[in-house]
Amino acid sequence: MAGSNWTLGNLSDTSGGELLEDGVFCSKEISIVAASSATVIAVLGTIGNVTTLLALGRNRAVRNRRRQPTTAFVLSLATADLLFCVAVMPLMALRYARRRWPFFDTSGAYDSVWCRLFPVALYGTVATSVLSLVALTVNRYVLIVHPSWYGTVYRRPGVVPLQLAFCWAIPYGLMAMPLFEFWGRLGFDRRTFSCTVLPSVTAFGRFSASPKKFIFIVGFALPFCAIVLCYTAIIAAVRRQRRNMQRHAAKRPVQTPASPNASMAASNDDDERHLTRTTAAIFGCFMLTFLPLTIANVLLEDADSVGEAGDLHVLASILTWHSAVLNPFIYALGSRHYRSV
Repeated sequence: MAGSNWTLGNLSDTSGGELLEDGVFCSKEISIVAASSATVIAVLGTIGNVTTLLALGRNRAVRNRRRQPTTAFVLSLATADLLFCVAVMPLMALRYARRRWPFFDTSGAYDSVWCRLFPVALYGTVATSVLSLVALTVNRYVLIVHPSWYGTVYRRPGVVPLQLAFCWAIPYGLMAMPLFEFWGRLGFDRRTFSCTVLPSVTAFGRFSASPKKFIFIVGFALPFCAIVLCYTAIIAAVRRQRRNMQRHAAKRPVQTPASPNASMAASNDDDERHLTRTTAAIFGCFMLTFLPLTIANVLLEDADSVGEAGDLHVLASILTWHSAVLNPFIYALGSRHYRSV
């Protein structure tokens, strides 16, 4: 397949321009940092996400709690992050440690099968993690801002599985376009010593537009906007509820003994507030880890961006990798329901 296999003697970049060596995209020092970070993230992320999955599966109280849709979304998030740590991070570590694509076929060319599957795993797992976080955020939004809708939206049979199906189908459906060369293709980019999404090659031998920007917009930019809008509404609703509670407390001069039902309601409200704060923390880490890469993709995604610009791009990518570690530690290990497992 044209452009998919690169021999060791072929030193031209994906644009067919000047001769390049492997690894010119970033400095050797940054490559060492990236390889070390990928190794640590692979280990810690696997442990953290496996712990989350075990907690969700073994704790009966968690399984039977009334926030079952939330549990399903967290399960999807942990599964996507686990696949990222197991399938993507080890190859990232090898790639940056050797400053070249680690797999070759018997002829000395870059193995086309692994080279085509790697970007599917990379972009697919990251986008699935982001969309699972969107589903989790929308769940919090409906519960807090429109509580009367919650039963209608989340208690209907099949609604939650349908949302989970979309979280997984959309990313891999997008990656099917370059995989089967409907739009773009998957191959080796010697400049970044990575297998990634490349432009299509027309019948006249020219490069057409790459779907990489479109995949980025649908897989990250739009979900990012949805999360920001939801949390803006959640913050406004929480402040409004807090002011109403303060006014109500000021009008009640005498404290009456709390009934069992009132105590149970207060406990559930505490759980909801705790989960909302935890989800907000995940969102904060999402901003911290993904926003730099967003800026880098917009400002630095240029075929001639090497040297310091390439170093900044790689550092932004390293921050993004950390989301697979931070999510389970914030949600699962920070929750009293999961620490008891």
